[in-house]
Amino acid sequence: MKARRGTRSVAIACAVAAAAIGLGSTAATAQQIDPAVKNVKRVAAPKHCPTIPGVSETEIRVGSIAPMTGPTSGSGFSRNIIEGIQARFAFANANQETGARTLTLIPTDDRGEPAQNLAAAQQLVEQEQVYGVLAESAVGSTSAPYLSQHGVPVVGWPMGLPIYGTYANFFGFQYANTKDVASSYTTRDAVVIDKIGGERVALVASNTGGGSVFIEQIAAGIKRFGDGLSVAYKTTDIPLGNTEWGSYAQQIKDSGADTIYTRLATPDNIGLVNALKQAGAPIRNVILATGYDPRVTNLSALDGAYLGIEFKPLETTPAPKGIADFKAAMAQYRPGATVDQAAAAGWLTGTTFIEGIKAAGVTCPTREGFISNLRLAKDYTADGFFDPISFQDVFNKPALCNYYVKVDYATKTFLPQFNSEPVCGDLIKNSKVAAPTAAASAAPARTPATTAGK
Repeated sequence: MKARRGTRSVAIACAVAAAAIGLGSTAATAQQIDPAVKNVKRVAAPKHCPTIPGVSETEIRVGSIAPMTGPTSGSGFSRNIIEGIQARFAFANANQETGARTLTLIPTDDRGEPAQNLAAAQQLVEQEQVYGVLAESAVGSTSAPYLSQHGVPVVGWPMGLPIYGTYANFFGFQYANTKDVASSYTTRDAVVIDKIGGERVALVASNTGGGSVFIEQIAAGIKRFGDGLSVAYKTTDIPLGNTEWGSYAQQIKDSGADTIYTRLATPDNIGLVNALKQAGAPIRNVILATGYDPRVTNLSALDGAYLGIEFKPLETTPAPKGIADFKAAMAQYRPGATVDQAAAAGWLTGTTFIEGIKAAGVTCPTREGFISNLRLAKDYTADGFFDPISFQDVFNKPALCNYYVKVDYATKTFLPQFNSEPVCGDLIKNSKVAAPTAAASAAPARTPATTAGK
């Protein structure tokens, strides 16, 4: 089985690479641009700068919406996102990245409640008169129609929300998402399971935060991938704050699963993994959707677990400029804050927002210029945080690629996997395999199955 699957991986890599060479990256990309953003035109800087909400001669006011309190705040997870944004704005102001205007962040707390999310957006637009919004909430779909109607530039962490593939004024800090999460997904997770030697997979998520959609997409990708991979167990009914894991562990053991993929909070992951060990479940591989936090490396229960992230591991050496700047700025401007996935996501959200201001023109950054010109940006990497992307190309598509790290409890570190290269999958759209992007074409060819764990 392993030899056959390895042969299949090499064959796919060669076929994809050949397709990329035959079509050319420009042709392949042009075929995939969503009609909603395909005909975007560049907006020239106006000869006479009009009054722009949130923009004065000395300041650009930017709002943020995140669950700073409440059960979905993640015990400081959301606060770390804001810490990352604040570090990025401080760094930009110190280096005059937005010219004579300084960036001012106005944070709001939606408590993870849909009604409060809309209220926060209305407060920022109508009372605070912000220029744009940084969206960092899993209930952001509530305020999206309002922000779109008012033409407000929005950059955020997509968190699986379909709004990033629906509204042209919404930008993920790197990837976007699909507006049709039921029929558009990727085989990426199946590819990584195959690379680490998994065959029978247990999929587990909580009953909050879009966990069911996440799990169904992975299950569909595994089915599409085939070749020895199967879903042995699946549940999305784990209640928030669950403490009884024995029955779940026994069900997973009885299913014969050898790999588990979870979308749970870190305390829940610890409880489930320990219960699996106590039940004697033959789990060889653990993959976590969350938990890229240095504190996790001190947890023996999660030793050897894989974590997927949207950007190059912070442990990458030599560090790209973006990662080096992020670490230095966090130490200088937010000392004491945890340097983790959340803070990095905040930094990247801020970086992409600043990129939009620059695209519009720092002398007169109109909202229209931000939205149109950032959408047309090519080869964006956030100073080396990830491989080049085009904001036109990623619109209305799931994230085809992830980077991976592995918890090493012995050294209390995360170890970058697959030579620090992204693992990518095919795009499944309307139940058909769409042509891969240039990034998706190249990455599997650089990361054959034999590199797993290195």
